Amino acid sequence: KNMTTVIALHGDFASAEMLRRDVGDLRDTIDLFFDARGWLRFDSQIDKLHTKICQLPSPPILIGFSRGVSAIARLSEIAEIKAAVVYEGPIIDSEGVGGNFPVLMIWNDAGAKFSPSKLRRGQAKIAEQIWSESHPVTYIQGTGRHMRLRPPGHYWDCSLNQQIREFIRLI
Repeated sequence: KNMTTVIALHGDFASAEMLRRDVGDLRDTIDLFFDARGWLRFDSQIDKLHTKICQLPSPPILIGFSRGVSAIARLSEIAEIKAAVVYEGPIIDSEGVGGNFPVLMIWNDAGAKFSPSKLRRGQAKIAEQIWSESHPVTYIQGTGRHMRLRPPGHYWDCSLNQQIREFIRLI
């Protein structure tokens, strides 16, 4: 097993438990599902996560879904990150991103990047530009929407888990 800590960050109004359920068998690769309490107090949760990262023996690999990707972007400006998996992350919530770590970027075929909303598609395009300006980005595409309604949660395409594991393993 990779000795690097792998931390997963859920989306808006979701929870660590929802993400743990939604990622399927990838949960075996993840050391910590950080509960940001729905990201309702974004800055204070970033501070908590930053403190946790600073206590680790080496930079972590971060996996974020939606708002969790915004958290990775913000953390990249203040903490060292080994690599990131950014899944359905159309909003960056910062001017840019720090570091130059490898990024695995995933968009679902009916998610934000392919949304009927011109605004959402535009946000996804900007997010792609921001990450790719300073990071080596690998793209893969999943199947599904952005959010799952029944049960409520992240629309995580578990058929991609082996590719995600391989990306993490090769870091």
